Amino acid sequence: MTLDSIYHFRPSQFREYCRRIIDKSISVSDALRTFRELKCLPTRFKQMTIQELADNPQSIQDLYNALRNGMQPESKSRSSSRLSYNKAERENELIENIAEIYNIDKKKAKAKIITGRYDDGVQSFNYILEVVAAPKTDTSVEHAGEVEFIGNINSTPSIDGGEGYFQDADFKWIDTKKGKKKVLSASGIRGLLHECGFNTSGYYTSKKKKPSIFLINLKTPCPDWLGSADKTKIDLRPYADDIVKAVSSLARNVPSYHGEGYGYSNSSSSLYASDGGRGEDQVAINYLVDFLKKRYHAIQAADPSLKNRDRITQSGVWYRIRPIMISSGFQPPKDWGTTRRYITGKIDEVCQELFGVDREEMGIIASARAVMYFQGQSYPVNVDNVAELAEKGIVIIIIEKEGIADLLEPYADKYKIALVYTRGRFTKYGKELIEAAKKSAGSVIGILVDYDVVGEAIAKSSITQTPRIGITRETITWLQENGYSSLTEADVEEEYIPSERTDDPYLNHKRIELDSIVAKVGAEALWKYIMYRLQLKDCSPEGFDYNRVISMPANETFHPAEFRELQSSLDEYFTKLMKDDVQDIESDLEHVTDLVEVEHKERQIHERLGHIVSGKSDVKLIIPEFSKLTN
Repeated sequence: MTLDSIYHFRPSQFREYCRRIIDKSISVSDALRTFRELKCLPTRFKQMTIQELADNPQSIQDLYNALRNGMQPESKSRSSSRLSYNKAERENELIENIAEIYNIDKKKAKAKIITGRYDDGVQSFNYILEVVAAPKTDTSVEHAGEVEFIGNINSTPSIDGGEGYFQDADFKWIDTKKGKKKVLSASGIRGLLHECGFNTSGYYTSKKKKPSIFLINLKTPCPDWLGSADKTKIDLRPYADDIVKAVSSLARNVPSYHGEGYGYSNSSSSLYASDGGRGEDQVAINYLVDFLKKRYHAIQAADPSLKNRDRITQSGVWYRIRPIMISSGFQPPKDWGTTRRYITGKIDEVCQELFGVDREEMGIIASARAVMYFQGQSYPVNVDNVAELAEKGIVIIIIEKEGIADLLEPYADKYKIALVYTRGRFTKYGKELIEAAKKSAGSVIGILVDYDVVGEAIAKSSITQTPRIGITRETITWLQENGYSSLTEADVEEEYIPSERTDDPYLNHKRIELDSIVAKVGAEALWKYIMYRLQLKDCSPEGFDYNRVISMPANETFHPAEFRELQSSLDEYFTKLMKDDVQDIESDLEHVTDLVEVEHKERQIHERLGHIVSGKSDVKLIIPEFSKLTN
């Protein structure tokens, strides 16, 4: 049996776990009976109820710390590289399970099982990834490139068949085809399968994969559910590399129609083409038109939920179209980068012209332009996590440029400060994050932008007024007075023509960029200035609430070694006292002939073990001595 572990949880996740326990009257011991660290449960928590624990957030944190201090995480060798079953037999079982439902070519169907481990220093766990690729035998060539996907988390699909579980991910890998290394990326499982040859929009049937079934079953002890409580998607980052590895290797083994007499297929409509859309001569825009038409009709006529289940970015559209362009022999007039910018820039226009809808109605969203850095992790800012991200850090600094955020991250981590870069003007979710943070108790917000008209506009574009911590010409003055006396405005300013009107005479002709400051005095100097600005009253009128990021150490941390030895001895004594009965009970539970009410059975077990302990003469002698100590 695989036990739960405190190492499966981050502090916030463990707090939520405790608060979600329905029966608040049970003891902490009962609530954590499936945890491997239960034997390290401190005495003061053993009879505490979940209600008492939930009423005191500090107690939850103390419990979290105590369990982690009491036992090291499970090592990788214990379970990540060993399975409790024969891998080959399980792979065959997975194929047979699919064959019971679908007509598949069992000889060409392949399964792969990968054991993995995730450890980021706080959360650590082992997981198993099961993947199956099975070509279908009852589907004609007209369905070339089609794939039906089945996604399970812990052997359970979601109401949409499980595809939604694996859509909210950015997959990246290196393709070594023909001896050349090439970095590829895809948005979600459909994008990954598309890059692996499962596409229906190409012009050469011979290059398309045969219609297939793909199954992924991710077995993990702690899926990190994202968004609302419907549990339709999880954070896939811990598993992304193994998913790519398994899917891409199995996809390569799925046969295509190559060598079966199928060549060019002229089935694609072409609204914009001047030549009727004939393969290699088709202009770039027609590939976008073809993709959007099929997507629109799939959403409108077949599955309206597709726009939510298969959300893709504008770049994601390009990465689905580009392989089709390559397979049909398209040659960009200038280069692929220029063609990419042209295609992605036309998405809105084509959606409006063809269908009279915005791209959002097609499930095509803007790339995550706002990203938060905090404690070594990065989080895209979106509608699902604004409230959660607003709680991170004692300060949130919104920065105009990604590169500056990268440079400042090591300094910010030391002070538990979160950095958000926006790649230019604020997105809707970036603005909502600012407002959510202002409503969060103890949070401090600041905006860091270039000193130019665009920076001025960005700083003023938040929904409610937000402190701007830099930069201005006063930044140069402060640096001069604080260790950088040789710095001058001329060193960092540059001539430019502003794109917008401004009332600042200086900005009509000159600007100072963050990059210029860093290039001249370094990132550490810029950080010193930021620290100075954050500590002024206009940025932090009530100071900083470090309760957001600092937890008091568990009481057990300060117990004398002799006391810890006594606790350990007592735990060992009671374990030995009940050992034989526990073994008997576990043996009986394996061979129960009649169905029983579980709660009633658990009460019986509790009473039986309780009588053993309370009736032991040694225990009766110990209790008075402990009473003297506590009094």
